[in-house]
Amino acid sequence: LPPPPQSSLAPIELSFGLVCGFCSGVFLKKGGKLIAFALGGVFVVLQYLSLNSFVRVDWQRIGSKFEHLFYRTDPLTGKTKPPTLGSLWTWLVNFLTTDFQPRATFLAGLALGIRLG
Repeated sequence: LPPPPQSSLAPIELSFGLVCGFCSGVFLKKGGKLIAFALGGVFVVLQYLSLNSFVRVDWQRIGSKFEHLFYRTDPLTGKTKPPTLGSLWTWLVNFLTTDFQPRATFLAGLALGIRLG
């Protein structure tokens, strides 16, 4: 009988992808909370300063800058569309796994890190 074929799975690669994904998930979860806290604080301070006439905030201009950064133009209709949760997830996964071989274990670790982190 011929010898059994060599497995293409290496446990060290599986654990490396899982650990990298888990750490990335924890970082994204904790970092997201920190960014949300900071942006919320900036909003409250700006509203307070605006209410007391210390500053004037042009919310329409800020909104248009936000739309310019995140909204996409549909090539078929020409209308701008806000990002969906699916498109943001796809962008994040493509960004994090570019040129990274153990992609499947990374995604499992990422989901675990976001869940447990």
